[in-house]
Amino acid sequence: MRRFTTCYISITTTLLFIAATTSSAQDLWHLEKANPNRSFGASVYDAYKHLEHKKPTPIIVAVIDNGTDINHKDLKPYIWTNPKETANNNKDDDGNGYADDVHGWNFMGGAKADIDYEALEETRKYQRIIAKYADSTKLSDSERKVLRNAYSSYERGNEERKSSLKYATFIDKNKKAPLLKTGALLFGGKGAVRELSEMKLYAEKELEYNYMNSDSLRRSIVGDDPLDTDNKHYGNNHLDAGDPSHGTHTAGIIAGIAKVDKHNGDWLKIIALRAVPVDGDERDKDVANAIRYAVDNGAKVISMSFGKHISPQREYVAAAIKYAEEHDVLLVHGSGNEAKQLDSAHKRNFPNYWLDSTTRVYNWIEVGASGNSAKKLVAGFSNYGRKSVDILAPGVQIYSTIPGDKYEYMSGTSMATPVVAGIAAMIRSYYPQLTAQEVRELLMKNVTTTNKYVNVPSTNWQAQLWYFCKAAGIINAEKAVLAAEKMLK
Repeated sequence: MRRFTTCYISITTTLLFIAATTSSAQDLWHLEKANPNRSFGASVYDAYKHLEHKKPTPIIVAVIDNGTDINHKDLKPYIWTNPKETANNNKDDDGNGYADDVHGWNFMGGAKADIDYEALEETRKYQRIIAKYADSTKLSDSERKVLRNAYSSYERGNEERKSSLKYATFIDKNKKAPLLKTGALLFGGKGAVRELSEMKLYAEKELEYNYMNSDSLRRSIVGDDPLDTDNKHYGNNHLDAGDPSHGTHTAGIIAGIAKVDKHNGDWLKIIALRAVPVDGDERDKDVANAIRYAVDNGAKVISMSFGKHISPQREYVAAAIKYAEEHDVLLVHGSGNEAKQLDSAHKRNFPNYWLDSTTRVYNWIEVGASGNSAKKLVAGFSNYGRKSVDILAPGVQIYSTIPGDKYEYMSGTSMATPVVAGIAAMIRSYYPQLTAQEVRELLMKNVTTTNKYVNVPSTNWQAQLWYFCKAAGIINAEKAVLAAEKMLK
């Protein structure tokens, strides 16, 4: 996972991290009405004013992430329960291949342990190549080139992690985050790192796991062959394994959007799916199987706040995305936090809406992050692109749930993604006759926009919103509801 949130700091791709333990009127700014002089919230409160006389229908949203605290007091009412499964009897009651999958599934667990950290795909690729070409004296020129290129990519990943550890060690030693400007990102100041010692440990684990033979570790813990896509039935039901802060936060954003309607969001249920490590790159196999699990269990929206630069089993993921399209499921995905323009094909993050080099699906929304002030309308960390990113949504200082009945601010396209997923779920609940593609078009065509020029991430110049995404604006739930009413009259 390329750190689509701000839980910890990595020099090259990190965002501002803000922690909070108290609530204020600004905690839920992302739900408020767009105000050109202050911030562009998603107008969720106002959307519900137009739905007071309508009856919602039940809807299931899947959150594919690094785990979820399903017992959090503000999440528990919204957690999905498998009606065909009996809890804790060690049996696969519904015959789907997953025993005791009462509230979802963990594709990164085994009989006795769970995977928390993973290596980058670059590392896994390099490790497989050196195993294949163990005797370097017998390599052809072309084979040497393959090995050399793989090593170069592998070393770049390690240099990134070494920089992260150096920065984390500095912060841990000084017990404060310095004001450090990298491109358009500013660390420190108003923000605070939650646990400085945790941050250093996190960076150390990143480096450790990037050197480790991760395929062997996977086999020993989970018990499957990570390259064998025919095997779909593995894992366990430990939904809160490791540090599930990220997944708990994203699930909480979706639940929070549902909770503020007059029905208290009783129409929403969330399937928790663990397929993403705390850090490192998720496995294509796990992502694909999580998507299929969500579809097979009735999800109509899937929220995915993760991504990577290499996808060795891309065809398997593409088949799962196509499967979701065939079942009218809307996929919502974060564009990433590297302050990069993604329109060039070689800069694409995975997964994405391209099934191959020429074919795409339209049940997919790629989300960039907008900021919480009129001066910083596009988040300084967000990836963007008028061809590759669909829409912007609030992603800075988003207040939501974390494990242990606690709450925290986080920033990232990780947070913007469930804002879109939550609003899409609301639309699909109140207007169930709309298809996934129609909901996508509805959200894209009814945004908050402005003619003002705003800062382009990691540059010294400005552009209008059309430069950052196809919709040329920020998601607006109220406009989408009004458009849906008009469309269906």
